[in-house]
Amino acid sequence: MAYGIPAVLFGLVAGTLVDRLDKRRVLISCDVIRGIFVLALLFLSQNMIVVYVITFFNAVITQFYVPSEAPLIPKLVPKDRLVPANSMFSFTFYTSLAVGSILAGPLLRLFGAQGIFFVISALFFTASLFSSRIQSQGEGTVGLKSLLQYNVGYLFSRIWSSFVEGIKYVTESKPLTDAIALLTGTQIILVMLGSLGPGFADRILHIDVRDASLFIVGPAVLGIILGAIWVGTVGYRFKSTRLIQFGITAAGSLLVIIALSVRILKIPAFSWLYTSHVVFPLEIILFFLLGASNSFLDVPSNSILQEKAHGSLHGRVYGMLNAFVGGVGILPIIAGGVLADTIGIGKVIFILGFLILLYSGIRMRYNK
Repeated sequence: MAYGIPAVLFGLVAGTLVDRLDKRRVLISCDVIRGIFVLALLFLSQNMIVVYVITFFNAVITQFYVPSEAPLIPKLVPKDRLVPANSMFSFTFYTSLAVGSILAGPLLRLFGAQGIFFVISALFFTASLFSSRIQSQGEGTVGLKSLLQYNVGYLFSRIWSSFVEGIKYVTESKPLTDAIALLTGTQIILVMLGSLGPGFADRILHIDVRDASLFIVGPAVLGIILGAIWVGTVGYRFKSTRLIQFGITAAGSLLVIIALSVRILKIPAFSWLYTSHVVFPLEIILFFLLGASNSFLDVPSNSILQEKAHGSLHGRVYGMLNAFVGGVGILPIIAGGVLADTIGIGKVIFILGFLILLYSGIRMRYNK
């Protein structure tokens, strides 16, 4: 909630402000400020209220970071290289998540519960150093100073009009609305898998809950990484609509198959799967393919978002995406957790897969 609420409250407004600032300076400032926040936890982590407050403001700063990050790609690469560039973006993004998940435990043991804050803070400061190597993208500090010269009422009216303009622009563009819906959906699926993963490992696979990342999240992230590489090197030659349609259908089908595999494991005749661990390779393969299908959605949708969004509205478009992912995405994640405890994890995964397949069928008919 501490991360989700700021996305709802500030996501769209942050995107509006970012459109009027030098995105390079925004990236640098956000990394430095977040690095300082993390460093503050070294001294204040004993007070839970303070921890939540710092987490909240850290998330607020992130709302300015996201609309400044991906919209820079079209300004740095030619239009015909957008898909490969977004493939590299997805590759580095999800690879960093995988590496972070793997190294989190060992680093915690190595540096201790307090020393780990130094490591995370150092990573933020390193990121700001790399961001400083990007060429200037606007007025920068001058733009910020010029904004502060106006009175609060005028600033609020300008921000509000820009905010309304951004929403109207996105809602009137079917490709943009579609891309935002797809990117929101893929993020929700990934986060739901992350939240349901430990329970799936414990209740269904009967393995240590700490191995959930190894058998569930790990294969999915690896699938995303390799899928992104394929889309960037080969898949970009196909139409984005075909890649997206295939990704939606594959994701829905794989979730249904995963749910059915859960049902099969409950049949006494298949009890031998528990002892021989044949189920592990099966589930690993399924989650790997699920991750790969996600990249068929993620990379083309990001490319469409950057290609169709007008230059002066890039920040607002990504601000809207961030607001939907962080805000709207909370509801199905909470609902998924409650349903998993009520009707079972397998049924929740089946319902999710069925809804995705239903959407795939409606989408296919609509496109025809």
